[in-house]
Amino acid sequence: MKQLSGILLAVIFIFPAKGNDLHDLVEQANEAYIKGEYSYAIELYEEVIANQKEAAELYHNLGNAYFKETRLGPAILNYERALRLSPNDDNIRFNLEIARSRIVDRIEPVPLIFYERWWKGFLNLQAVDGWAITGLIFLVIFLGCLSLYFFSRKTGFRKIGFSLSLFFLLMTGICFFAANRQYQHHYVDKEAIVFVPRVTAKSAPGQASTDIFVIHEGTQVRITDNLGEWYQIKLANGNVGWIKQTTVEVI
Repeated sequence: MKQLSGILLAVIFIFPAKGNDLHDLVEQANEAYIKGEYSYAIELYEEVIANQKEAAELYHNLGNAYFKETRLGPAILNYERALRLSPNDDNIRFNLEIARSRIVDRIEPVPLIFYERWWKGFLNLQAVDGWAITGLIFLVIFLGCLSLYFFSRKTGFRKIGFSLSLFFLLMTGICFFAANRQYQHHYVDKEAIVFVPRVTAKSAPGQASTDIFVIHEGTQVRITDNLGEWYQIKLANGNVGWIKQTTVEVI
């Protein structure tokens, strides 16, 4: 595992409203982690998050603490949450892969076509907020170029303004589209982590239904439907089944 994230600096900027209280909690959690008191560190990190304060560093450190306690389900869940807030963080991705290597299931995903891999990699360059902010920056530049086109008296400047305005309009559209797709993936299309040692997926929502496959703690699933206390899930390899909602935690 890589070292504890440098979260204290992040807390100063992200949690100013509650000031010293949250800062002290995070300091205590970090100290507990360093001392090997992982259960106490988990309790403190969870308390900070329960105050509706989110940061990639918080989830990362919480995932590290759960991993040290050999609780793979919560560890992977928090690494995934951290990665959604900071998709380019190599430390988070590295620790997530280590945790995934410890789970029982070895599910081979359906291969992606080359352009799907490229598009997925492109989307993961930034989180939702990052794409939205980049889009706003390009929008402002687009308006500036458009002003140059309309108000410049020199033909050369008007041509440059027109060409650049088209380019930055395109870039603005791409960024906002990427932000929308990231939002859809992270907040609308639900994914979850198995939180129980072993769960049997059924062919239909009901205990009397046929058993079709078994998955274990830490496995990631995509929720495609729900009925009562049941979720319909889809695995990376395309298998579909029904499991009880209490067996997983939504990312």
